[in-house]
Amino acid sequence: MKRWLARAVKAPGSASFAHLQRAVDESKARLEWAENLDDRALALAAQRTAREDAGSDGFTASPQLLAILATAAERTLSQRPFDPQLLACAALLSGNVVELDTGEGKTLVGAMAAAGFAAARRKVHVLSVNDYLARRDAEWMGPLFEVLGLAVGWIGQQTTPATRRANYQHDVVYAPVSEIGYDVLRDRFGTTDTDMVWPMHDVAIVDEADAVMIDEAMSPLVLAGSSREEPADFALADSLVRDLVADAHYAIDDDRATVSLTDQGIDVIEQRLGGVNLYETEHTEAFTRINLALHAHALVERDVDYLVVEGEIKLINTARGRVAQQQRWPDGLHAAIEAKEQLAVSAPGIVLDTITVQDLLAGYTTLVGMSGTVIAVAEDLTEFYSVRSGRVERRLPQRRTDEPQRVFTDDRERMDAVVHEVSERHGAGQPILVGTQSVAESEQFGRALAKVGIDAVVLNARNDAHEASVIARAGEFGAVTISTQLSGRGTDIRLGGAEEQDHARVAAVGGLAVLLVGRSPSERLDAQLRGRSGRQGDPGSTLVFVSTNDDVVQANAPAHLLEKVRRSGSRLDQRTLADIVDRAQRIAEGIRRDQHRDTWDFSRALSRQRKKVLALRGEILSGDLTSVALETRMPTKLASLEEASSPQFVADLTRRVALWCLDEQWCEHLAHMSEVRDGIHLQALAGVNPREEFHRVVLEEFQGFFDAAYENAVGILEKVTTDQLLAGFEALELRRPSATWTYMMSANPLGSPMDRAGRQAGRWLRTRVLKIE
Repeated sequence: MKRWLARAVKAPGSASFAHLQRAVDESKARLEWAENLDDRALALAAQRTAREDAGSDGFTASPQLLAILATAAERTLSQRPFDPQLLACAALLSGNVVELDTGEGKTLVGAMAAAGFAAARRKVHVLSVNDYLARRDAEWMGPLFEVLGLAVGWIGQQTTPATRRANYQHDVVYAPVSEIGYDVLRDRFGTTDTDMVWPMHDVAIVDEADAVMIDEAMSPLVLAGSSREEPADFALADSLVRDLVADAHYAIDDDRATVSLTDQGIDVIEQRLGGVNLYETEHTEAFTRINLALHAHALVERDVDYLVVEGEIKLINTARGRVAQQQRWPDGLHAAIEAKEQLAVSAPGIVLDTITVQDLLAGYTTLVGMSGTVIAVAEDLTEFYSVRSGRVERRLPQRRTDEPQRVFTDDRERMDAVVHEVSERHGAGQPILVGTQSVAESEQFGRALAKVGIDAVVLNARNDAHEASVIARAGEFGAVTISTQLSGRGTDIRLGGAEEQDHARVAAVGGLAVLLVGRSPSERLDAQLRGRSGRQGDPGSTLVFVSTNDDVVQANAPAHLLEKVRRSGSRLDQRTLADIVDRAQRIAEGIRRDQHRDTWDFSRALSRQRKKVLALRGEILSGDLTSVALETRMPTKLASLEEASSPQFVADLTRRVALWCLDEQWCEHLAHMSEVRDGIHLQALAGVNPREEFHRVVLEEFQGFFDAAYENAVGILEKVTTDQLLAGFEALELRRPSATWTYMMSANPLGSPMDRAGRQAGRWLRTRVLKIE
């Protein structure tokens, strides 16, 4: 769509920032005034101007405020913001999500916008994707906030509760989005003010906005606690499936989402178990473990989906090429993978509460963000967050050359082609960044290059602690770097090295060459990797080497196209093969969008119920609602407890017991709804809409929720003895688990009825009419 037409119809991603350019231009005339202010006067001017700019109709950055922010940046960081950076800052302050190319200085843009909001007496969270970036950016940008009289802090996984509580009182807090979410969940179980850290949801500036707001929005943050149950024993199930043969004993569906035993496989398992019938009720638990063990072996791959580090399973965030901290699969699958790797099986957990990243972000009064690939998800940002988005053009013209991709039907040929390309470019001294899709693949290419005498630095989830120094040197003359996904790495690749001392020499040999091995499930991730080349008008080039055997193709390309490749792959031209790859990636992106919509739809009812529970919880914490509610149910017992202690002690006891029962009731509700959700898609086979059915069940099961919680409290209090009363609340042994992790969730394996009908019709057309299968 033409840009003028897109703006006329207000299409997602078409927001124009032209009206803000005038403020940027006029700010130059006020620079001399701002530069003549001392630090105190500059801070006072920032606060006065920002409060004037933050009107009742929204924040509109004035030329004066932009001049103040530019002066503060130059005075403290020795960085004079370019016009596109000031324009992006003004766009953020106006409530937009902004696309700004890699290397255009998003860190400074986000800091200036945060300072603008904070100077207007707003509490600001700058949300990053990991601890490293949160700490780096808070410390790097700290002097900018300090000169404006603003307090800044950062939060990471190892931050203590006391420090969290103190930092949340600062004007600006840098933190990973997951840490904010976990603090919200932990506060939800607090029983006194000192138990809580109080993260305020006022302004959120989201770095890597598309990744956090779209890609990670599907992953719910889960507060889970250790269960008293013994770990499940998967040793037998693992031994039964370990040597099963694909296609003969089990079958994997086309999109590699599910695996199931064939009749032959079931016969083999039953014989090994002494001739039992696995479908009998008494063997249900064993059959479940066998299927989980099969899933662990057939669908979950070591060094692709997870690492084994110091005797523990560490999941890999494939979108970032990093270890996903505090993340695990649902207990049965996680235990099966531990058994597969012959590790000690960890104790099962119980879900205490959960919140999706989308619900967390939607709780902010003002939500803005920035990334190098926003426009591609502009429609999603509008649908799920109701935020506007637009692009700020780069400061200098693009000089990067994106060469046509090369598609191979043989992985060995692809490997040889990549090694040859690296050797040719390396011989001329051109720095090269090779982007791979997994840890295993990155190490495989590292070994292949070593065989031809090229010493490449490999950066992946196994050694990402050194990423900043590795990425900083990736632009040096003759450097060869192999990395998994670079989204969220947060470090520029500068030609000639971190200080650009050899810039001219590297530019003369073509700048940074980015070679992509394979295509990601999202074109945005590929674009982010390509964006590492051609920074700030530098020369550069990119080239993609993709194989039809890559997961993104095999899991997403239609069956008839895969069959076409199998039959005629070597005879197909590059254009045909490229079309197949492009189509597979578009399908993968469509599946991701459907999964996001699925997660959003399924979480809405529970999200509303969670708000009701939290509202009651807040009333219990702040007043005597519990005593009033319980007095009508057990007046005699409460009177006797007061005689044995005091009214104040009993009021505190009833409040804490009621909170515990309310929390336990919510945990049980979540567990039950999780079981319903796991099987709800089977309703699609009966022609029932799974979403509608799930919402019906959620509402039905919530009936009487609060009465049940109070009745449970009555049951506990009726049994309280004088000895327990004297020993305090702890004597009741109402323990609260506190371990946290995030579960990896699966999507609907069956699809909608229309999806299935379409697949069946297509298969009939290809087999009966076109005879191509």
